[in-house]
Amino acid sequence: MKTSIQPFEMKNLPLIVDVVEPLWCPPVGDKDFKRFNVEYIVRNNIFENDYHFQLVYENSDNEILSAAFFARKNDISTAEEWFSRESIRFPENLKIASQMSKTYLNKMDELTHSLMNDDDIMLSLFVSRKPGAGSIIFEQTCQQMKNEGWKNLYLYTDCDCNWKWYTKHNFTLVQENIYEPFSSENEDYKTYIFRKEL
Repeated sequence: MKTSIQPFEMKNLPLIVDVVEPLWCPPVGDKDFKRFNVEYIVRNNIFENDYHFQLVYENSDNEILSAAFFARKNDISTAEEWFSRESIRFPENLKIASQMSKTYLNKMDELTHSLMNDDDIMLSLFVSRKPGAGSIIFEQTCQQMKNEGWKNLYLYTDCDCNWKWYTKHNFTLVQENIYEPFSSENEDYKTYIFRKEL
């Protein structure tokens, strides 16, 4: 079946949340809050630009297979506007988990941006709903970024993710850190920033 890359449609955001929810659920709150917090994390990785993509089957439903989101050095996210509207149904003590997520994302964005030049771009999030679809959207959108003149692709990840995938796909590890707020006495929470020449 034929696939194509299209601009990401926000109506498909719940499908992206479905994929990452088991991985990113906070340890507090009920099912509704956990999903809310994961959606907040996803929205923090979607920036105000035109670099949002989805890979779809070209059929009557345009079934989404994967998505990829990129950010330039000075792009901003409007997740806080959404959070202000949607968080009012939750008690303040639960919102602490959301603030922890936001602090972490901001810190990693800042670290990554500090390494970037103005002609570099960051992959803020890519998610696959079908085996192999993540690689397809990754390769095709990276080619588009190269064609547009972007020089290097940056991204950050952490020890909760399959960070070794990047070392096997021609990325260079440019920074490794320990994020103390998520670390425990027994284990450091490691973060990684990678770069790939486009």
